[in-house]
Amino acid sequence: MRENPRLHWHFGVRLLHWLTVVALAAQIAIAFGPMRGPGMAAMNWLPLHMSIGVTLLAIVVLRLCWRIRTQAPARHASRVVRLATAFFHVFLYVTILAVLITGWLGYRPMPFMPPARLFGYWPFPLAPSVGTLSARGFAFVHAKLVWILLGLAGAHILAALAHVVLLRDGVMQSMVFGQPNTTSRQANGLASVDDEDG
Repeated sequence: MRENPRLHWHFGVRLLHWLTVVALAAQIAIAFGPMRGPGMAAMNWLPLHMSIGVTLLAIVVLRLCWRIRTQAPARHASRVVRLATAFFHVFLYVTILAVLITGWLGYRPMPFMPPARLFGYWPFPLAPSVGTLSARGFAFVHAKLVWILLGLAGAHILAALAHVVLLRDGVMQSMVFGQPNTTSRQANGLASVDDEDG
């Protein structure tokens, strides 16, 4: 009996997923922690915040490209649930990209300050002026979008917990370990269908 590759996510997709989680957690911790400190704390932590943001942008773009070329694992769910899940993930990706882009558009160094450098090495390019919205305006939008992203991330975590505790369908196990923790009957049924198709 051969393994059906549609039963689990590719390792690269799972790796990029957890790298996204780690980078987002670091960004939130920095933004709501030391960057809110007194004096020049925000300016001192801004280069690292921006460096992680650029890294996160690269991860998300690579993840989207990989996801387009990778078939999702087979799931026992209705069409409505699959469409709702797809819509939520698209909204989540768009929000992450919007947060990153508005953060870049809202960055303007203070007078006489050297430009921020990515991880202390590469100069960070300034964003061009876009429309009538100022850099301060983009920074305001960036801050509001962060709260929307936090809400979506919370919903995503709750959905993951529901898969583990209520549904027990192996979705979370598939993203963590690579193999879904489904019953042998489900696995055998999918494998049988795949063998018949082959």
